[in-house]
Amino acid sequence: MNKLILLYLFIFGSLTQAHAQELKVTVSGQGPKIILIPGLASSGEVWDETVAQLSKNYECHVLTLPGFGTNPAVEMPSGFLTTMEKLITDYILAQKEKVTLIGHSLGGFLSLRLSRSLPDPIQKSIIVDSFPFYSAAFNPAATEENMVGMASQMKQLMLSQSPEQYRAQQQASMPMMTINPEKLPIAVEWSMQSDRGTTAEAFYELMTTDFRDELAEVKIPILVLGAWASGKNYGLTEESVKKSFADQYSMAENVQIEMAPTAHHFIMWDNPEWFMEKLSTFLR
Repeated sequence: MNKLILLYLFIFGSLTQAHAQELKVTVSGQGPKIILIPGLASSGEVWDETVAQLSKNYECHVLTLPGFGTNPAVEMPSGFLTTMEKLITDYILAQKEKVTLIGHSLGGFLSLRLSRSLPDPIQKSIIVDSFPFYSAAFNPAATEENMVGMASQMKQLMLSQSPEQYRAQQQASMPMMTINPEKLPIAVEWSMQSDRGTTAEAFYELMTTDFRDELAEVKIPILVLGAWASGKNYGLTEESVKKSFADQYSMAENVQIEMAPTAHHFIMWDNPEWFMEKLSTFLR
């Protein structure tokens, strides 16, 4: 074989392999395309039960972001959010047709950004328990500037913990995330498998990025599914949390907000029937 062709195949093959390692993707089903984006330190397997239902009528593309679960980390010279948005943008454009996004937590935040930057190929977005400004959910006076100090401290704490300390912290906090006892240890393991540097940087950027005003530029229909029950022992009510969601999404032109009955953060695990019913109605 011609040496030039061999060199071309080597380079092209290397680039293809490198790109494949950035976004881990599984595809199942047939029909209109849905891209599902998991949250912080989560594997795409978080959508397994959801996809088992959706794939009967839709072609489901499940992503695992680099650095999360067992997907290797990548360099992020432009930061986590910008890097991930670019990777997912390239993937969406490669589909050559309109898609719907479903994003949980961090994946929901990325879905909002993508819905603004890709108004043509994205036809709908479903946001699962995610805010356009994470910090304002617990501190109404938060700004990007005044959250830098706290976010930096939390990032450094995450990076400085030993594996034993980090696991203990994950085990202690995960019951606030889900009431599904079978899923609790799985979520902890995903956190432990994930690249700590990627997780810490992603959390820092979430805490210091306010996307509320940019929602005015998002014209597509948005369904927001919120959770409130994990805060009921701290004085939160369904009404107060729904108002917080409504305030944060007030700039969005076409948004529908629904509150899960008893779910914690992983709504798809905790209230699966309710979750699927809301998805199915909105997708139709």
